[in-house]
Amino acid sequence: MSWVSAIALTILLLVFTSTIDTTSALSYRGYKQEMKEQPDDVLIDLIARYGHTMLRAKDELENSKRTVDFGLSRGYSGAQEAKHRMAMAVANFAGGPGRKRRFEGIML
Repeated sequence: MSWVSAIALTILLLVFTSTIDTTSALSYRGYKQEMKEQPDDVLIDLIARYGHTMLRAKDELENSKRTVDFGLSRGYSGAQEAKHRMAMAVANFAGGPGRKRRFEGIML
């Protein structure tokens, strides 16, 4: 009995896969014919508008102000990174720790 069910299952599988292949081929042919029906000026206009949209998006990206992300939203390691960067900024500041200014030969 199991051999009969295995053969029946195989036949059903072959029938279903053959109908899927023919269905996809028919839908592709319909799409190809649909593309042939489009006038060239409509397609050229569509491509031109798409190009303008891409250029506008590129300009907006270049002109947008970006903020510095210290990673504060990433938990403890982000806060640790922010503290490190702030400490480095203070250390490199002219009046910061570890840096002495000399004013006309007099140490302040």
